Amino acid sequence: MKRFCLVALLVLGLTVLPSSSSSGDKKTDKDAKKEASIWMKSKTKLSQEILVGLTEGDFDKIQKNANALNLVHFFEIIFREKNDEYRQQMTLFSSANKELIRQAETKNIYGATLTYNQLTVSCVQCHVVVRKANK
Repeated sequence: MKRFCLVALLVLGLTVLPSSSSSGDKKTDKDAKKEASIWMKSKTKLSQEILVGLTEGDFDKIQKNANALNLVHFFEIIFREKNDEYRQQMTLFSSANKELIRQAETKNIYGATLTYNQLTVSCVQCHVVVRKANK
């Protein structure tokens, strides 16, 4: 199952690769939104599964989905355009996600819940930064 998730996420990352190549052409707004949608759908689904794991007290589910979220985040960092504020938000997201994995490993439901909240705040703040940059 872990191998399947890893392969699925790698395929997801590779599907974005061709649209991210630097051919010298600027991405259209439509292309950029489509690419962002792919990342957001993946991250939203995984974070929803983390929430399910938290409500069920299922630390394996929390850890599995947080690890997958970490992998999606890794590919997103490689392929998405970045500015300084965006990079800072990505760092905060990464730190919160790594702490979530650690809390799941120690089976600390309250620590994992608090860290999930921090992860969510980093998502919201990142979207504020992106919307501000798009104005």
